[in-house]
Amino acid sequence: MAKVASSLLAAFLPQALPSSVPETEPSRSVSRPQKVITMEEVSWHDSANDCWIIIYDRVYDVTGFLQEHPGGDELLLEYAGREASGAFRGAGHSVSAVRSLDKFWIGELPINERIFRKQGGLK
Repeated sequence: MAKVASSLLAAFLPQALPSSVPETEPSRSVSRPQKVITMEEVSWHDSANDCWIIIYDRVYDVTGFLQEHPGGDELLLEYAGREASGAFRGAGHSVSAVRSLDKFWIGELPINERIFRKQGGLK
């Protein structure tokens, strides 16, 4: 009888439970940009038609987000083509705002130009 019960339980359990638990955070290993972009290259992208910013040594193309930014496009354009970590930190962005950056992430600064991180982690 115990054998039958355990067989039924084994047959029923995989269907009753989800195959995977949803993650609370997006995976950092999925579609991670490998492109190295210099500060000089970022500086060329400094307009409303082509707006890149640097936040914590990562390069983001926020051109398509300018009109959607809750604080207005002028705040982002002030840092177009430049380092914006201090302004980003000072604005007190929510956790969801920080996570939303991933969709704009296009590359990282070369190791010798990084301010906040060394390869493999924080300073």
